[in-house]
Amino acid sequence: MRDRPKMFVLCADDFAINEAVSRAILDLIDAGRLTAVSVMVSTSLWPEMAGELAARRGRVAIGLHLDLTRFLTGGVSSSRYLRRLVVAALRGRLDVGALSAEFERQFDRFEAALGFAPDHVDGHHHVHALPQIRGALFGVLAKRFADPPRELRPLARDPADSVFRILRRGGARAKALAVASLCAGFGARAAALGIATNVGFAGFSRFADAPRHDREFDRVLRAPGPRHLVMCHPGLDSAASRADPIAAARNDEYRRLMASEAAPPAMLIIRRAPNERRSAYAEWLSS
Repeated sequence: MRDRPKMFVLCADDFAINEAVSRAILDLIDAGRLTAVSVMVSTSLWPEMAGELAARRGRVAIGLHLDLTRFLTGGVSSSRYLRRLVVAALRGRLDVGALSAEFERQFDRFEAALGFAPDHVDGHHHVHALPQIRGALFGVLAKRFADPPRELRPLARDPADSVFRILRRGGARAKALAVASLCAGFGARAAALGIATNVGFAGFSRFADAPRHDREFDRVLRAPGPRHLVMCHPGLDSAASRADPIAAARNDEYRRLMASEAAPPAMLIIRRAPNERRSAYAEWLSS
């Protein structure tokens, strides 16, 4: 097994969750430190920030970060709610029709603001890959992208990785193993439906241990999958970010990525015409 990826995607999550996170991500795009960004379209900040992100489409993949915490709790996001959602999904107690309608709403909101379909789709807290919820997502993808060839369809993020790679990589093993167990089978089902995914996933963190990004970034590139994807959660240190429980860790990630002289070696660099329809990942998926 290779110790370092031939090429990997570095994706910043949570764009539009607050201004501190959004501004940090825009800075990193401008500095050439990111491959991709995932956006939360249900926040009040999204319409205001969408134009600034659209202007950078030529050098970053832009995906939809599906959020069910706000949809199902009336705006409240909490670890207690997340546990209840996971249990309901595992027991088959969710309303798939309501989930599908919410996903359609978020796709519509994304495309209305940006004028193009997402390059990828994933979920806040990885909920998109849970049982029942993945079925709703796959149904929406099949409906919205039935006709375009594979290279025009969004990539679906698979947040699971093999046990061997997770253990060899180290770090937040318990969290990575839990997600891998809950989301098992997502990649295989997506492949059967003709939906491209990453193969290899990292970026799980013990956020409470910040600052720690200097120690952890090299670790996420160990034991890579053949199409390795790494998530990150950067943010600025500002008064607006103080209510964010992982603000210190976000700022640590931002400073580490901005301090480097160039993009991390082997990181996929996006270069395309701003109005190009083809997915930003087309060459990566074919390599």
